[in-house]
Amino acid sequence: MRVLNLMPVLAALALGAGTVAAASGDGAAARPSATDRRLDGAPLTLDDAVELVKRRFDARVVRAEEAREGDELIYRIRLLAADGRVFTVRVNARSGSVE
Repeated sequence: MRVLNLMPVLAALALGAGTVAAASGDGAAARPSATDRRLDGAPLTLDDAVELVKRRFDARVVRAEEAREGDELIYRIRLLAADGRVFTVRVNARSGSVE
């Protein structure tokens, strides 16, 4: 049986999602996606970081705050998982990396 690797396809679709929204023609200016802003070199907003970790960890955000570590803007986001576990992640606003 042959197994297809769909990750490159899914990544391409995710990258194109912001472009599709912008081209929808509904008259309203579409907000660029977090991926689009990172590709343009713009930092993530706190709202972008919250959406990113909600999707990545499939968890509910219970707290989110900005912090400075040297010259870096870091978002600290506390999440509640479906199993009741509470954990905190850090998102670098410039790079979008999640720790």
